[in-house]
Formats: sequence, C-alpha cells, structure tokens
Amino acid sequence: MHKKYENKILIVDDDAKNLQVAMNILKDYNVIYAQSGEKALELLHKNNFDLILLDVVMPLMDGYHVCSKIKENEKTKNIPIIFLTVKDDEKDIVKGFNLGAVDYIIKPFYSEVLLKRVEVHLKIARLMHELEQINLNLNKTVENQVEQIRQKDEIIIQQSKITAMASIIDVITLQWKKPLDKIKLYLQSLNIKITNIEELKSDETFNNTLYEINKLDEIMNDFHRSFNNHKNKEIVNVKVSLDNALFLLKDEMKKENVNINIQGDILISINIVFEEIKHIFSKLLSKSIKNFKDNNTSNKRFIDINFENSNESIFIIYEDNAKVYNQKELDNFFLAPSSITANDFDLGFYLVKVFIEKNFGLISIEKTNDGIKYIIRFDK
Repeated sequence: MHKKYENKILIVDDDAKNLQVAMNILKDYNVIYAQSGEKALELLHKNNFDLILLDVVMPLMDGYHVCSKIKENEKTKNIPIIFLTVKDDEKDIVKGFNLGAVDYIIKPFYSEVLLKRVEVHLKIARLMHELEQINLNLNKTVENQVEQIRQKDEIIIQQSKITAMASIIDVITLQWKKPLDKIKLYLQSLNIKITNIEELKSDETFNNTLYEINKLDEIMNDFHRSFNNHKNKEIVNVKVSLDNALFLLKDEMKKENVNINIQGDILISINIVFEEIKHIFSKLLSKSIKNFKDNNTSNKRFIDINFENSNESIFIIYEDNAKVYNQKELDNFFLAPSSITANDFDLGFYLVKVFIEKNFGLISIEKTNDGIKYIIRFDK
C-alpha cells in the first residue's frame, strides 16, 4: 500500500502491544518491526532504513548492545537511533547518547510526541546527507582545481626556463646553421663537378651523408623555431592555421587517400604566434601520414579534427586511425630526449608539446581502437 512518506523506519521492541501502538501512530511511514535484537540486525543487513526506534529493555540482547552493533557496522552506523524506554534515569539516558543515539522517548509515548520526534530526526538525517554530498562534491571540485593549478604552475616553470634560454639558444642555432648551409652547398657542388654522376648517386656514403645533413637541417630549423622569440603573439583563427598546414601536405594526404573531417566551432581564435600553432597542426598531420605509409591497411583512412569552445577553455580534439599503439609507445610520447634513445626522438614532434605548454595549454593522449586521439586544451 502506498504511504504518505517514503521513509523506511525500523521499530525494535519485544512487546507486541508497544509495536502495535507505535505502528498505528506511524501508519503514514513504511514501518518494519523486529521483536528481538538479533532479528533487528538481520533486517538491517538486508534493508536500508532511514530511522530506528529501539527499545532499551529486551531479553538476550538489550537495546544498548544492539545500538553498539549498529554503530560498528559501516553500512548502518549513520542511521539515527531513538531509544524507547520506560526509564527516566539520567545515567541510562547519557549511556544511550554515548553509544550514538540521537534522542530518547519515554514509554508509554504520546502520538504527537512520537510523530514530531520522528519528523525532526528524519529531517536532520536528510539535511546531513545533503550536506555530506555537498562536501563530497566540493572536495572533488577543489581537488580538480588544485590539480589544474599544479599543472599550470608546472607549465609556467617550464615557460620560464624556455624564456631564460631563448636568447642564447637563438644565437647558437644561427651559428650552427652557417656551417651546415656551407656543407650542403659543398655537397651540391660536388654533385655537379663529379664526372661519374651515376656512380655518385649510387654511392652509399654520399647518400647517407646527404640524408643526415638534410635531417640535421630540419632539426636545426625546428630548434631555431622553438627558441626564436622575436615574433609576437596575435589573435589567430585556429581553422586558418590548420588550413595552412593542410595546404602544405595536401599532395601527400591525397596520395595516401586520407579523408580529413573538420567539425565544431571553426570561428575559434587564440592568442598565439601563428607559426607555433601551424607547427602543431603540421607535425600532428605529418605523424599521421607517416603512420599511414608505414602501416598499409585497407581500412578507410581518416583524420578527424574537432574544435570545441567552452566558457573557460578551447579544445582541439585530433583523432586518426593510422596506427594501433601499445602502452609503451604511448608512454614515450613527448618524452624528453634524455628519456629515450636518440633514434626515437623527433624534435619537431616534441615541439608540439613545448609550444602548447608555452602558451599555457595542456595536451593529453588517448589510445583508440585503430589509432590515437590528442586532446589539446588552451585556457582562456
């Protein structure tokens, strides 16, 4: 039968007459009774109650013992207990409170008194539960905010280090570039002057030297770009910077039959050096294309890029199905060069993380069924 109140109350009393009276008074509640302490503990194990009315004087296991058992159980310790007693002795009342009871009622009890006490303690219990949930949610919110502050502090420290090194590194990279350009020029001249061109082209030493020189040139360009702080930040449309990166790689993407899908808010703009955000997209796209080349699969090849704009942050979500990664490979993403072998380190790709953090952003990586998902967040 449907009750006026949904609260579930357990009444524990060995006297059947007292049980009948109490249940008649509390007829608008969902009431279950027990005539012994053992039965009460059994019911508590199987049910969830909002309130317990507990008789003090019972055979075998009195109310104080039952109360102690209830408070020892993690599941039941927070259920409010009102003692029902014929005693009006101060020591007995204090003992009940010390064991964890919230109130007591003298038997025989009056209807209005019992109803009002039950109503008050159910309300208090409900408010305590709501307060507990509020505190729990508040703690989670504070923990999340503290974690975000910690991450931002780490980024600020990293940015400070980069800024401090920038001027010196900028000069060093320019100095390295001069002899490197001359070596490339000498090799090109050698290619022209040599009499047996075909023999030169097939010479392994020459080709390896040229390859390493070109690779070093690319690294130096990335390195110089990383610490070149002469360019100012500007308001950059993220979609425009992506289009610039796509334009340079369109032939390779077409050759590898890669479908590019762009969704979300394409009007999003951020305050950043244009070449930095372009570099981020270029390196992510280049890595996807390389993986498509290395992993010849018949699956429909795609790169999905989604722009999301919230009140506090801008999100760039980049996903492809170019390669299935294992956990070790994911763990090595964006590691500093000292942490992995030289052959595995890609400075240009590492700069993706550097440029994101330099602009107070964060990047996280998730493994998908057929590829990888990068989630980039820039706080406003």
